Amino acid sequence: MTRLISDVLRDVRHGELIDDATIAMAELVKVVDETGKPGKLVIELTVKPASKGTGTMVVSDKLTLKKPELPRGETIMFGTPEGSLQLSDPRQKTLELKSVPTSSAGEATPLKKVV
Repeated sequence: MTRLISDVLRDVRHGELIDDATIAMAELVKVVDETGKPGKLVIELTVKPASKGTGTMVVSDKLTLKKPELPRGETIMFGTPEGSLQLSDPRQKTLELKSVPTSSAGEATPLKKVV
C-alpha cells in the first residue's frame, strides 16, 4: 500500500518541513487578508537516489513564499538647479503668514469689511 503524501511530509526533516510550511501559510493568509491580493506558497520536493540500486532515497525540500506587496506611498519632490531634491518648489515664493489676533475672551477678532 502506498503511504499518504501527508504522512511522508511529516517525516521530511523530522517534521520541520510541516512546521515551516504551517508558519509560512499563516503569514501568507495574514498578508492576503491585509492587502486583498493573492499570494502563493510552493512546497517543492526533490527525490534522488542515495546510491544506485539500493532503494535508498534522499529527499530535499524547498519552501517558496510569494507574498503580495503592500502598496507604498509616493512623495512629490522638486528638483533644484543644483540637482538636489526638496519638498518645496524652489521657484515658488514663501508666504509670510501671520497669526490672527484674538480677543481677551479667546475668540477671533471679527473681520473688517473694506469698501
